[in-house]
Amino acid sequence: MIKYVITGAAFEYARRPAHPPWVKTGRLDSGNMVPAELAVLVRGAAISALTARGLDADVVPGEIPLERPRDPAHGDYATSIALRTATKLEVSPRTLAGWVADELGGRDGIAAAEVAGPGFLNLRLAADARGALVGEVLSAGAGYGRGDAASVVDEVIGRPSNDVDAARYAMVRGLDVGLLSRRTDDNPLFRVQYVHARLCSLARNAVDLGLTVGTQYGLLEHPREGELIRALGEFPDILRSVAQSREPHRVARYLENLAVAFHHFYDSCRVLPMGDEPINSLHQSRLALCAATRQVLANGLGVLGVSAPERM
Repeated sequence: MIKYVITGAAFEYARRPAHPPWVKTGRLDSGNMVPAELAVLVRGAAISALTARGLDADVVPGEIPLERPRDPAHGDYATSIALRTATKLEVSPRTLAGWVADELGGRDGIAAAEVAGPGFLNLRLAADARGALVGEVLSAGAGYGRGDAASVVDEVIGRPSNDVDAARYAMVRGLDVGLLSRRTDDNPLFRVQYVHARLCSLARNAVDLGLTVGTQYGLLEHPREGELIRALGEFPDILRSVAQSREPHRVARYLENLAVAFHHFYDSCRVLPMGDEPINSLHQSRLALCAATRQVLANGLGVLGVSAPERM
């Protein structure tokens, strides 16, 4: 579970009765809905719901828990804010979750907010708000998610004198270097590097077909596209957690899960046109998603000091 501490502008928002423009739109300053910005929106909606009913809005926590449901059918994110707050107000968690859902339902960028179970709130982002993260990754390039994680990795495991990928990854993951030297599916390093190489090959094929990256991210509506985009959005938080916990294996496990998310996407969503099929905007948007995935894989492997091969 990821917790977001709301400070700065969001702290000011807690003192305002009206929704400032950067919260009302659901896009905030960066133009999309990354998890930290969604946390600001959820907290603002909770404060608004309580203030409208004459209840104490100060009970809303500064840390907003968000997690990615295992089943994409349950939405893009889920939060237990109502379960953690309702007892202080003497209302049921489901009631409070319903109030917050009503507040979020009218916000741009939120496709649906639904109460689940004893008081969880499942959130589904609008395709354009969710997909804009792809543009953020491509714009940031090698800087996406960049922080102190790489130096932490070096401090924790050192750097092998031979500096080969298998030795490096073995130290991070605590696995046998012999396993990581094999080009087999039971080798997690091979799986991650293979996906990177496959994405590079796909990009070369796209060039041959005259297919370019598009920016109509709202077209990325397929559940597997959403799953992959959500995974990309977790990368900066993974790096921050590694910098704090000094547990570099988290980066490796994240990359392995990202590779799985890509396979799910690629098996369900055709990227390149077939035969004489004309190129359309969906092809271009999916190519952008592939480019963003390749970038995050390269960034993550770079943090670990492992190569990102373009051919295998």
